[in-house]
Amino acid sequence: MKISALTERLSQKILGLIDTGKLGPGAHLNVPKLAEIFDVSRSPVREALVYLEQKGVLQQKLNRGFFVREDYSPQHHDEPAPVDGSDLPEYYQLAEDWLQDNIEAEVTELYLMKRYNLTKSQLSTLLARGISEGWVERKQGYGWRFLPVAKTKAALENIFSFRMVIEPMAILEPTFNAPQEKIDEIRRELEMLLDNGIERLSPKQLQLAGYRFHETVIGFSNNPFFEISLRNVNRMRMLMDYRIMDDRSRYYAEVKDHMRLLALIESGQRIEASYMMKQHLAVALENKKMRRISAEA
Repeated sequence: MKISALTERLSQKILGLIDTGKLGPGAHLNVPKLAEIFDVSRSPVREALVYLEQKGVLQQKLNRGFFVREDYSPQHHDEPAPVDGSDLPEYYQLAEDWLQDNIEAEVTELYLMKRYNLTKSQLSTLLARGISEGWVERKQGYGWRFLPVAKTKAALENIFSFRMVIEPMAILEPTFNAPQEKIDEIRRELEMLLDNGIERLSPKQLQLAGYRFHETVIGFSNNPFFEISLRNVNRMRMLMDYRIMDDRSRYYAEVKDHMRLLALIESGQRIEASYMMKQHLAVALENKKMRRISAEA
């Protein structure tokens, strides 16, 4: 089966989810969910699943979709397969160049292709990701513009001030409800991180795991405006976080905090959970400010 470069990358990302244990034997692969995770349309995701079925990784069941084969043995890699859209290191370089004011705010595609030695297809992928994270936009007519979103110390503090308002309050909403199956799902991921995931997963995967925890908790409020607001803020702050994702030791404290927050929510201690969430975010802000200073030194 001849596949496109995009389908090949998606198949490697999906395979990475399986080989790192995120998708176990018998797990169902949801096409819309994968398309959302990888920020692509459903068509190349389906092509990637068909390709992996031909490779003996997946099994397609009539009217039910694709599942990880029960007899598939995960492959162990020295470096985990990229599953988070971080397979273009030029993206991080572009983000760093923009943060360091090494490039102009308005540029042409030709300039970017030459500067980062990219094909037109690779550049399209890179720019699409920047758009989805809220710091790149197409100019009217010709060229691209980079936005100063989450680029300054003030932006960092504003983002966390906003989060310290909405996340603790969402826990106190009358409509707040945390289904046990979702609590169990979150706990399994946190336990995986503490077991060996923090050392094994890529920095971007760890970053997304943290986002996923907070977005799931705020989603328990059953107020979609809370969740939408946090998702938008998280997309914006990705740019800010790229340069401070190399310290794995900090994730242990954060994940343990998440475990304690989850236990409070599970036991119905929402006032205590709300207070702890605010303290957790305040500490995270101070840590990020210190790491940002170190990164800029």
